[in-house]
Amino acid sequence: MNYYTMRDHILWSLPYPARILVGLIIYRSTTSHLHGQGTGRYSPEEIAAFRLDIWEHISRLLAASKAKAVSHNMDPSAPFWAFGGDQPTEADATLFGFLVSVLICNAYVVLKILVEKKHILIS
Repeated sequence: MNYYTMRDHILWSLPYPARILVGLIIYRSTTSHLHGQGTGRYSPEEIAAFRLDIWEHISRLLAASKAKAVSHNMDPSAPFWAFGGDQPTEADATLFGFLVSVLICNAYVVLKILVEKKHILIS
């Protein structure tokens, strides 16, 4: 789904014909490994369902954490921690890194559409 976007982004320094060939080699190797591990055997519909489930769980976690922070008389616009109390935890930093990397990646246009349609809380 994101093959062409990522190929041209990662292999930008190669001439176009080499980019096609090297990209194809990388693609075949990656899909072979994913199939061998079992994760490459899911259908696109199953992957979309997993993705939606993950984002809905993250959304509920953030909504509950924000509600908890507001109930403790915190300013609603102040930062809050998904897993921590007064200070962030390593899990908060990991979740933040994951969210930022997904939201700024050009390959996740599908996610941005999902966020708009389902109104998933990610901010």
